[in-house]
Amino acid sequence: MKSKYKILIVEDEILVATDIEESLENLGYAVQKIVVTGEQAIAEVERSLPDLVLMDINLKDEMTGIEAARVISQKHDVPIIYLTANADIATVNKAKVALPYGYIIKPFTDKDLQTNIEIAIFKFGNDLKLKFESEQFNTFFDLKDHEKNQIIVHANQGLEKINIDDVYFIERDNEQTIIHLVDEEVATNKLFAELIELFPKKKFIQVSEQFVINSSKVFAVKYPEVIISDKMSVISVEEKYKELLKDINSELGEIVDD
Repeated sequence: MKSKYKILIVEDEILVATDIEESLENLGYAVQKIVVTGEQAIAEVERSLPDLVLMDINLKDEMTGIEAARVISQKHDVPIIYLTANADIATVNKAKVALPYGYIIKPFTDKDLQTNIEIAIFKFGNDLKLKFESEQFNTFFDLKDHEKNQIIVHANQGLEKINIDDVYFIERDNEQTIIHLVDEEVATNKLFAELIELFPKKKFIQVSEQFVINSSKVFAVKYPEVIISDKMSVISVEEKYKELLKDINSELGEIVDD
């Protein structure tokens, strides 16, 4: 099985972390990164949301794995599995405060790792589905209420968890709305006008009746076109949206030309 779930390893014993990385890759998972402190774990999740976090409880830094997990869980929906050499009840009671999706005792086998990961990801997906289907959450999470840097969208392929910072632009395509990420596209039947309302207006700027762009992903503005970084997509700007590009040009040090 090649699931290619992206997994963040938080482990300050480098040899242990390397062994875990090798095991994960042999099992068909993708290792997003190895970090050694709680602060680094929080920063990495902010940078790019993983599918799962393997968190060592007893990090040698000032911030414990439990504290880092609590911070991450307050801002992001991501399953966390604890790794620890301690199985005493006091440690378990401290660990469960952040509502982990698993608890693996060291040393563990590849089978232990795989079983816990698959159960955690399945349970997490089911939890999201229950939230999604509830009246309170309707079709999307309300970002303004939850202060999270992500949305859960009912895409054509099922539920999709999207980090807002990973979005390059949003496109109206006939009756679909497409969210463009760096290496994939998420298509949904959600109305374009409704979907773009979920994104922060200071950062996501409408440039036409068909496109909204992430201003932080702009490489250059040469009116009537905008070039998107990394993807180097060229998007046409309609006259009535031209004024909205001024702030982007101020940051880029460029001028919108007629």
